[in-house]
Amino acid sequence: MPFVTRGGVRIHYSDSGGNGRPIVLAHTMFLDQGMFEAQVAEFAPEYRIIRIDSRGHGPGSDDGTPYSYWDLARDEWAVVDALGLDRVVVGGVSHGASTAVRMALLAQRRVAGLVLVGSAATAMTAERRTGYREVITAWTDGEPFTPIARMVSSLIIGNDLAQVQPWRDRWRTEDRSRMRAAGECVVNRDSVLELLDAVDCPVLVIRGEGDHDTSAVESAELAAAFGVPVHTIAGAAMTPNLTHPEVFNALLRTFLEQLPRAQAGGPVSPMNN
Repeated sequence: MPFVTRGGVRIHYSDSGGNGRPIVLAHTMFLDQGMFEAQVAEFAPEYRIIRIDSRGHGPGSDDGTPYSYWDLARDEWAVVDALGLDRVVVGGVSHGASTAVRMALLAQRRVAGLVLVGSAATAMTAERRTGYREVITAWTDGEPFTPIARMVSSLIIGNDLAQVQPWRDRWRTEDRSRMRAAGECVVNRDSVLELLDAVDCPVLVIRGEGDHDTSAVESAELAAAFGVPVHTIAGAAMTPNLTHPEVFNALLRTFLEQLPRAQAGGPVSPMNN
């Protein structure tokens, strides 16, 4: 398994390889890089797909200290730097989209395009923070586990048993206590709405019609800050790339094909980690 180390963090990633334009993808909370299998199948090797597991997810590890989305963005840039890449497309779903936005804010020149799915640019309200912490507590400490697993999988993925059961099975074997710090990262996210006018790369904003985590108003607010529309995928929840890959991949392909042509690599300008 490939890893990159940054300080006390060991970051797990996968790389489809090749000379195509690099696309860095970050997953949502509770899932992992496996949620992008349909994108790897569709776009590699035409594009170089790099998937990164966020702290608290997958086989990576960290030093147990609290972290923010800015820290996760620096983790991802550390992977990009280790691969010797300069300019990349970055994207993510919900949790991963919050990371992707901050990647662009940290190193705007290095981002050729930004793909944001189920994403908000503002901080959580106090009421939502309370509710989210209740979910995380039930996830990490609650028994029996089945009720919270069913609720979370329904909210993130939907109610298709064939799609949710593999994730439920995986969750039962994981150390769910790792999700505490990830949950605090989510509830303590800062607002970046006032910073977005500094991002000058092309942006694609997508939302699942049934996304109960990010509202249509929040998605519209984010898209308006970039001056782009929201592409809504009917019948999808938070993860349309996973549940509706044909529609999602068509939107992503159109976006990628419209980006200015550029070299896939080039001299690296590492982040100051």
